[in-house]
Amino acid sequence: MSNVVLIEKRDEIRQLLEKHFAGRFAIERVPTLRAAQKKFKDSDIQLLIWNAPSGGAKGSEPIDSLPHLTKYFPKTAALIIADCEEPDFLGIRETSYYWIRSPFEETELAALVERILDRQAFSGDGPEPTSEIAVPIEFEGILAVSLIMRSVIQQIIEAAAEDIPVLITGETGTGKDLVAAAIHKRSKRKDAPYLPVNMGAISSELIASELFGHEKGAYTGAIEARGGYFEQAQGGTIFLDEITTMDEKTQVSLLRVLETKTLRRVRGDKDIKVNVRVIAASNENVEEVVKAGRFREDLYYRLDVFRIHLPPLRERPGGVSLLTDHFVARFDELYSRSIRVVSPETYRLLRRYQWPGNVRELKNVIQRAVLLAKSAELTPDLLPLRISEREPAGETDRNRHFPLQVGMSLADVEKEFIKMTLASVSGNKMKASSILGISRRALYNKLKRFGLL
Repeated sequence: MSNVVLIEKRDEIRQLLEKHFAGRFAIERVPTLRAAQKKFKDSDIQLLIWNAPSGGAKGSEPIDSLPHLTKYFPKTAALIIADCEEPDFLGIRETSYYWIRSPFEETELAALVERILDRQAFSGDGPEPTSEIAVPIEFEGILAVSLIMRSVIQQIIEAAAEDIPVLITGETGTGKDLVAAAIHKRSKRKDAPYLPVNMGAISSELIASELFGHEKGAYTGAIEARGGYFEQAQGGTIFLDEITTMDEKTQVSLLRVLETKTLRRVRGDKDIKVNVRVIAASNENVEEVVKAGRFREDLYYRLDVFRIHLPPLRERPGGVSLLTDHFVARFDELYSRSIRVVSPETYRLLRRYQWPGNVRELKNVIQRAVLLAKSAELTPDLLPLRISEREPAGETDRNRHFPLQVGMSLADVEKEFIKMTLASVSGNKMKASSILGISRRALYNKLKRFGLL
């Protein structure tokens, strides 16, 4: 586990990082650089973060002292957060040094911290990784910039090593098909067939025949016997997407295949042995579907032997920027364009958007933008209106009907004003606390009191 020391008097950055990384690495907060010095004597520090006090950092005692501390510890990277321009301080260049100016987007800081720790863990500049699996940025077509996505790749590697059913969950467009394909490619069955099947795209009348095959005359138009997807995937892997759309009868048949390793074609009278690994996926909450009686509990337990959950794009720090660059390069080459740069405002708009369609939606947006581009720069006017509009949908109407009215209590006024401030900065709590003139902790306390968390 990475060892991070954070210098800050207010507990703001630590809360932000723990919110994004949920204990994935150890963070120890100290109030001063002197206190941080003592930590170097006790353990190897991979990253030292200093949250500089407001009013500027240039020439302050911690900035002057930091290079003298870190130059004796070449395995430690230093990240400075300050509300001023980066100073031209050559001495500090002796170590891995990073600077981010506040105010900033939470995801920007989280992505930068992850990149630093990745470099520390997977390059010769930092301590050797221990038991963690060193995974590349691109893995079987999956791009990983955040720790949470590296964890997903680690799970893929683990799932591929065992010949067991896997259940992949996540919102539409998160890349469940890529995960399933990656598991197959890394498994012992990689040289056998891989068959992806979208269960939601098959009519209920034909689903049994498509999966398990049929005999001649099984239904009108069945002029000859035919094996289904399971027989076609013999020895390999079948990926059943949108698994919760199956009807009750098909669920029973699938359960039988999983339990007995045999199937019976529609209107067939003999059992056929099959050796197929099943990977299933759903964009629904499968537990809730089971509780609602739409999916068999026994089948659910058979499929949920190894679970991989894909986080939505909005919860992958740095993911939007990385994938934007990836898709721009891909479509630039595909359509013979000459795009050299994505404008900062375009990046900002893309990062601000919530991406309900996740990676698939981002891919389509970038493909369209590249096709429309007339210059070497990808500019905001190439984005759809839902993304490029400066005010999120509904903001104009809310601002026009001012929610603060005579007769409201002071507590209600404060609650509404906090909600308005958060809406104006797209939910960025650090920016909101700065606008309101209170600490981040005080803002969280108010949000909790008003039931806004």
